[in-house]
Amino acid sequence: MRSMAEQVGTCATCGAATATSRRRHARYCSNACRQRAYRQRANEPGTAALDSFIGRAGELDRLTTFADARVLTLVGPPGVGKTRLAKEFTNGQAHWVELSSASSQVARACATALGIGEVTGEPVLSALVRALAGRTTVLVLDDCEHLAAECAALLEPLLLGCQGLRVIVTSREPLRVPGEVLFAVQPLPITCAVELFADRARANQLGLRLDDRAALTTLCARLDRLPLAIELAARLVTVLPVGELLAHLDDRLELLNRGNRTAAERHQSLRAAIEWSYDHLSADEQHAFRCLSPFPSFGLDVAVAACDLPADRVLALLSSLVAKSLVTSAGAGRFEQLESVRLYGREKLAEQAEVVLARVARTAEPAVARTLSEREQQVVALVAAGRSNVRIGAELKISLRMVETHLQRVRQKLDLSTRTQIADWVINAEGGSPRA
Repeated sequence: MRSMAEQVGTCATCGAATATSRRRHARYCSNACRQRAYRQRANEPGTAALDSFIGRAGELDRLTTFADARVLTLVGPPGVGKTRLAKEFTNGQAHWVELSSASSQVARACATALGIGEVTGEPVLSALVRALAGRTTVLVLDDCEHLAAECAALLEPLLLGCQGLRVIVTSREPLRVPGEVLFAVQPLPITCAVELFADRARANQLGLRLDDRAALTTLCARLDRLPLAIELAARLVTVLPVGELLAHLDDRLELLNRGNRTAAERHQSLRAAIEWSYDHLSADEQHAFRCLSPFPSFGLDVAVAACDLPADRVLALLSSLVAKSLVTSAGAGRFEQLESVRLYGREKLAEQAEVVLARVARTAEPAVARTLSEREQQVVALVAAGRSNVRIGAELKISLRMVETHLQRVRQKLDLSTRTQIADWVINAEGGSPRA
């Protein structure tokens, strides 16, 4: 039988045995574990937020049904509130790994969040498995869409080696690892969106009266019921009444730029939130994203015409954009985009046309380029930017027959026969790479 001095407890950090007695219970087996626990607490979010949490009670209830999932991924469009929902759900009882500013080294970031010191002499994964084995731990990987492949490569062996580990992920696309459960975070219900706007607006201007419920409802609907957009708009009530704010929503990407100073850069403005997603698309995905931006709702036939690519290629790109929360499948072969996302895409569409038009003006064959009329140069620029004839006609406000006439003249003057050759002629003028 052990004496009191010889009774054994458990280290709160590593689970190793610790000596205990009536007078003293050792929480940690060593100073190293004590320091590790301090670093863990420093990396955990606080349990209490500094502002109210509105409109997600139903989501929190549904998330509890997935509490035993080994990997629970919260997916949704930019600005929908995935990070905040994860914080409320974990209530501070998790180790938080912020990945938005990381370019690699996910394992190292996890080790830091778990309070593991500098790892030498063994792979970081091995150190993580050793530290987590036998423990019940919740790990949150926040904003990991740009590192999805690296996160997936880390999590599968880590979960296999640590049966007490559960991982919650916030991402704009799934990780696609075994055992992953996807939870789609949707925009707020309209009543909750209005409540959120009113709460944040009154925090910015005490005593503010918001009597026009219809205008508030329209405003929040136009903002796609996205919490980030709503909170950014609420900051503008000190300079614009709701009616005027509503009238300027086509300029929202310029207006909604006063985020919390302490927020991550991607949450400083609506533009930054959407740009974060756009910048991490492939070139083909960006092309499809831009070409689809004029359409709030569309089918595959419209997408094929807009992208001017084979149907199977367009379908693959649509699937990718849906997975990355930039396009929504509405069922029955229909797709939709949020208004804020479309406005950003239309900006990029216009920028692309301007860039290509500038290429035409700087072509390596100025004598040939000068034979093109201004309208023909515009058509060339839009063809090189990937527009279909239908889209060219809509943007230049000319008939489809006139577009075809201009294209025929361009082919004759440049001695080219296909749209791809026209695009390559523009790109090669600047020494770029031809389109595949």
